Amino acid sequence: MTHDPDRPRNTFCGQTRREFLWEAGGAFTSVALASMLSTDNFLAAQTVGADGVSEWKNPLAAKPPHFDGPAKAVIFLFMYGGPSQVDTFDYKPDLYPLDGKTIEINTKGRGGTRNEGRVVGPKWQFKQYGECGKWVSDLFPNLGGCVDDLAFIHSMTADAPLHGSAMLQMNSGRILSGSPALGSWVNYGLGTRTRTCPASSSCSTRPAGRSAARRTGRAATCRPATRAR
Repeated sequence: MTHDPDRPRNTFCGQTRREFLWEAGGAFTSVALASMLSTDNFLAAQTVGADGVSEWKNPLAAKPPHFDGPAKAVIFLFMYGGPSQVDTFDYKPDLYPLDGKTIEINTKGRGGTRNEGRVVGPKWQFKQYGECGKWVSDLFPNLGGCVDDLAFIHSMTADAPLHGSAMLQMNSGRILSGSPALGSWVNYGLGTRTRTCPASSSCSTRPAGRSAARRTGRAATCRPATRAR
C-alpha cells in the first residue's frame, strides 16, 4: 500500500478504514466462503481419501458407540493432591492401630527398593450411610446422604507409587509419557456431534505439555482437550 502525501499521517495504514477493507477484502471473503462451503458439505464432496480413490471421511465426525448408554456428557474431576482414599471412601479399620509404625513390606520408589515402610493410618473416622451401608469418612457428612445414588470403584490400582507416574496412568492408562489422555481417546473412539464446541476440554492450570489430562500422545494433534481457564 502506498501513502498519499496529501493524506494526514494519523490515518490507519496511511489509508481510511474503507480503503483498507476494500484492498484486504479478498482474504476476508475467502475465509467466509471456505466456511460456508464446508458447512454445505461442498468441500467434502470434492475431496477423496489419502489413497486418492476412497471417499473422504471427517475423522472428528460422531461415531456410533459399541453399547448404547444414557450418558450424553461426562465431567471427570481429577483432583491432583487430593486426600487419600483411606481418608475418604476406602474404609481400612486395621490401619488405625498401625499409624506411625514401621512394618516389613517391599516397596519401590525414589529411594529404590526397600523391605520396610512406615504406615500412615486414616486421620478421620468413618460411618455407614444409605441402604447400601457405604462407609464414608467424616470429611463428607453431607455426601453420605447421597451414597445410594453414587457408584464407588475400589478395584483400581497403580503400577507405580510415584505421583508423576500415577498421574499419567490415571489419565492415559500408562505410567510413561506418550499415550493419549482420556479425552483424546474418547474423541478418537466416539468423535463429536458438534462442530462449534470442543469434543473435550480441560480446566487444568498447567501448560499443555505438562498437563496429563490434555496430552494427545501418539494420537492425531486434532484431538487434544481444549484448555479452559
